[in-house]
Amino acid sequence: MPEVLDDSFADKHSIINELFIATADDNYVLARWCFHQHLNVDFFWLAVHALEKYLKAVLLLNGKSAKSYSHDIVKLYASVTPLAPELFPAILVKPEDRMPDPYWHVENAVDFIARLHRDGQADNRYQLFGYSRHPEDLWKLDQVVFIVRRMCRPLEAYELGKPHDGAANLSNRDILGKYPQRWRLNSRLEETMSGKRGEELTRAALTWNFPFAPADYKHPPVSYTSSAQNPVLVRRLYDPLEAGHAHFSHNDAVWQWVKDNIQLPKTLTAEIESERQKIKAKSSAAS
Repeated sequence: MPEVLDDSFADKHSIINELFIATADDNYVLARWCFHQHLNVDFFWLAVHALEKYLKAVLLLNGKSAKSYSHDIVKLYASVTPLAPELFPAILVKPEDRMPDPYWHVENAVDFIARLHRDGQADNRYQLFGYSRHPEDLWKLDQVVFIVRRMCRPLEAYELGKPHDGAANLSNRDILGKYPQRWRLNSRLEETMSGKRGEELTRAALTWNFPFAPADYKHPPVSYTSSAQNPVLVRRLYDPLEAGHAHFSHNDAVWQWVKDNIQLPKTLTAEIESERQKIKAKSSAAS
């Protein structure tokens, strides 16, 4: 039997909506705009921001704490899916008749979340790790946002908050399972898509957005582009070592300057140290 919402739910929901859902909506719309404009670093950064907040909202609205996750959307996703596993797809699906098969890379949702986190995590704001953007990444993001955002409600509670005579008295979880296209939360994304916040934001939110856009929305022609960037640390700290022992001293000085003046994750520092030693050994053996 579904649960009855407690007396403080309205206050809690207001806080969660403004701190998490509404701000995630803005991050999501801006991430989509960045994708259209080929601003790939910010696309990944904002996409991770948005998903982090939506996932935390799901936890909070379902009686869970969101404090221990920091910005890790991989851990957040793993904690949210057990709340209603039947609502999560195993594989992200290519929109029908929208993209030629060769451009679509089959990927399950968990792997996409991990890849998104890798390229959009806080440490990659400075492009420490580079990125690889696939032509279908926007459509995969749209699917994941659609799935997670619609769950931003107390899943086991009565849809109407409490039982009513003559009503079906289903839980929110039941409703989402029965009506897979139901998604509205009456927050900022709905305002944006309705045009209340201006035409430019509406276009950013709806263009090529097949889960959310109305069936009669007129989309512009679709382009399919990939983009990748190797991190500058690879180009400056690894590649010169392959040219031989004569370049080691200069490159060591550059690496020392990086360590002395730029904040790097400890794991990345250790990885670079190890890789540089391997390249030096290989280069010395070849000379």
